[in-house]
Amino acid sequence: MLPSIIGHRTSTAATADVPRVRTNRRVDADQPVRIALALGDNSPRIAATGAWTLAEQNGDAIAQLGGGDVVTVVRDGGSLSVSGAARASGRGPLVARPADGSVMTYGGKRYRGEIVLAPGRDGVMVINRVGMEDYLRGVVPLEIGTDRTPFESAAVEAQAVAARSYAYTKLDDARPYDMLATVTDQVYGGMDAERPVANAAVDATRDMVLMYDGRIINAPYSANAGGVTAAASEVWKTGDEPYLVSVSDRIPGTDHFYDEDSPKFRWSRTLDAATLASAAARYLPQYAHAPKGGIGRVLGVRELGRTPSGRVAGLQFETDGGSFTVRANDIRFVLRAPGGDILPSTLFTMEPELDDDGHLVRLTLRGTGNGHGVGMDQWGAISRARAGQDFRTILSTYYPGTTVGRGS
Repeated sequence: MLPSIIGHRTSTAATADVPRVRTNRRVDADQPVRIALALGDNSPRIAATGAWTLAEQNGDAIAQLGGGDVVTVVRDGGSLSVSGAARASGRGPLVARPADGSVMTYGGKRYRGEIVLAPGRDGVMVINRVGMEDYLRGVVPLEIGTDRTPFESAAVEAQAVAARSYAYTKLDDARPYDMLATVTDQVYGGMDAERPVANAAVDATRDMVLMYDGRIINAPYSANAGGVTAAASEVWKTGDEPYLVSVSDRIPGTDHFYDEDSPKFRWSRTLDAATLASAAARYLPQYAHAPKGGIGRVLGVRELGRTPSGRVAGLQFETDGGSFTVRANDIRFVLRAPGGDILPSTLFTMEPELDDDGHLVRLTLRGTGNGHGVGMDQWGAISRARAGQDFRTILSTYYPGTTVGRGS
């Protein structure tokens, strides 16, 4: 979906529903996954650290290449044209496969497994076909943080299980790829993103997934829930799941929270009238069915209640062009900063400032948390690990009623 490097998940395709996917697919450490590194690269350059083969999908070799060899691939109509160290043309897909001891490279990064190239709508699709466990090595550190220490291993292990579970629910043979390498799914950086603590966590949890009612579940997570996680229905246009409910992150017997070490546990944002007008003109048509253009000034912003976990349930924007309602997590994508950054969370209060004529001059938001807030709170998991909780305890806290298993 899900999303610091903690914080990547804060911009996960949050306007879409969380996939209510439970799968009975068998868990297999050698399960290949197909990660789209690019959907429309105009001229991807492919190389390797050592010997490699460029072949057609049926296995017929086009060229045997070495570590210094680079090929460039472009789309030519519905076909691919290869130039550089090898020359060829055809409909594709093409497969760049490393020899033993070699690693493929693309865009200056190293990737385990193979690189598949296929014609895309706007150029060349570049897809990394790699084993599930090797895929997770390039995901876990980018999602839970590249600077995690062995003292925080339980949080990293929990992240590995959640990320593996998510990945299994996204396998789809009907598409040319399973996931994107971005916040739309899970941030994936290939071999260069790997870190020893994360690799150890992937190994320690090998094949482990989150299960409910005997099936693997989608396991969303966010950087920081602001002291209390949200039920799925509070955030997305979906019904609740019994394991995606609101969970308090308060440390028992104290006024503190496990997730309060997050740099965005407390935040504020002030939007002046010009910024509000610009954001309304650009984003209300996407999220509130407002007409494009003609919205004019934002005259007022009114809160439309609170969700059970305390988040803003909706906002009503009064503008020169009419009244428009934005609900749940869509709020974050409308109240953007001038640079385009989405609002950290919907757990906030508003302080409007009006001029003598009653017009809105600026709107100050004071909030807590960073992300959609559903499922595991990554900063909370880190603090729980520091407090001595193991990964199973962390997962059962944030996904009540689930068990850790190996599929069926």
